[in-house]
Amino acid sequence: SENGNCVTVTSQRYADMLVTFALPALDEYVDEYTLFQQDGATSHSARISLDFLRLAFPGRLISRNGDIPWPARSPDLTAPNFFLWGYLKSRVFMGNPPRTKEELKERIRQEINS
Repeated sequence: SENGNCVTVTSQRYADMLVTFALPALDEYVDEYTLFQQDGATSHSARISLDFLRLAFPGRLISRNGDIPWPARSPDLTAPNFFLWGYLKSRVFMGNPPRTKEELKERIRQEINS
């Protein structure tokens, strides 16, 4: 809100919020492996917003029109499934596949922690 009044989140307001608040607050937690995920709201997928996010998360932006596509008609919480499980499967089954359920669980833990 501005001066206690509700406002519409335009692409410019969203970009300003990213630059002024969100990205500086995230800075100490972000490394070259950190992904940024957002929903497909118009202000989030506007060019100005995506430009700022691509600078902060090059090649690691999960969004409509982002580097990693947001699945169409997807509720917000399924995007990690869309990306994470496919990624983990490719890593966990690389080389020799796990032979037991416990080995599978351990490899998943190792990949998540790496």
